[in-house]
Amino acid sequence: MAINIPDTQPHFSPTLEANGFVFVSGQFGMDAAGRIEGGIAEQTTQCLSVVEGLLAARGLNRRDIVKTTVWLRRENEFPVYNAAYAAFFGDHRPARSTLICALAKPEALVEIEAIALARPATAKA
Repeated sequence: MAINIPDTQPHFSPTLEANGFVFVSGQFGMDAAGRIEGGIAEQTTQCLSVVEGLLAARGLNRRDIVKTTVWLRRENEFPVYNAAYAAFFGDHRPARSTLICALAKPEALVEIEAIALARPATAKA
C-alpha cells in the first residue's frame, strides 16, 4: 500500500544545536532545484552533500559527524548505498543505523540524518 503524504513544508528545523551537538534533520538527495534524481549511489552522495552543506553553515564538516541514521527504500540496494557512503566518509566512520522502510517522497531512495559534535567558536576552522 502506497502512503501519500501531501507535498507541504514540513514542521522541522533543518539543524538545531543543543548541548554541544548539532542535529541535522533527515535529508533527501535533492538538488538545488528541489529535484530528487538518480539511483541509490547518486542519491546517497547528494544526501550527504546536503548534510555537509547544512553543517558548513555552522562552521562544521563531515569529520564532525558522530552518528547517522539512514532510511533506505529497498534492502537489495544496501551494498551500492554502503559503497557510496564509504566513499563519502573515507577513513572517518561515524556510528550508523540503517533501516529499510517507505519514505515520504516516492522518488526518494534514501534519507539521511546526522548528529555532529559542535566545536567552540575558537576551534572552528
